[in-house]
Amino acid sequence: KGDPGSAGTPGSNGAQGIQGVPGAAGAKGDTGAAGTNGSNGAQGIQGVTGPTGPAGPTGATGATGATGATGSSGAVGAKAALVSTAVATSSTSYTDLASSSGPAVAVTVPASGAVLVTITGGILSSYNGEMGAMGFALTGTNTSSATDARALRWTGRNELETFQSSATFYISGLTAGSTTFTAKYKTETGGSKNTTFSNRNIIVIPLP
Repeated sequence: KGDPGSAGTPGSNGAQGIQGVPGAAGAKGDTGAAGTNGSNGAQGIQGVTGPTGPAGPTGATGATGATGATGSSGAVGAKAALVSTAVATSSTSYTDLASSSGPAVAVTVPASGAVLVTITGGILSSYNGEMGAMGFALTGTNTSSATDARALRWTGRNELETFQSSATFYISGLTAGSTTFTAKYKTETGGSKNTTFSNRNIIVIPLP
């Protein structure tokens, strides 16, 4: 057998062949795991305030509350009384006139404990120099007898001469409450002598 010969020179590449038809799509792969949530975005600008809505209907009226305690009574205003009848007395101590006592008024003394009392009367003495006096007594919350220190006093200068006058007294230190002020009368000598009182008036004014 003879010796093999040397390898021949490689031939040049042949022309590229025509692209083949694409193969069929492969099966869908499994879904991947969910990704993590992204961070929240920045808050947006506040919108414009909308118009005010219509007023709602009025609610039902609530129940009336309990009545409060009654306050204390205030001072009663001025009181006055008049007796025009002329009546004589021969009593030498302060007393009521027969068949025509008074006049009298009842007032509420205020917390100040002060009042003004004015008494007015016509005084007629049956004898020259005879003195007649018209005072007043207190009864009720406050009590006090009539005294010369709080009296309208008149000395008759001429027989059958009537003298009409008034006297006013400031009284303090009284206890607050209802008190009656009653006019009282007397003559000086008594016996057969007497003093006649007419147009008798009393006014009491509570003071704050």
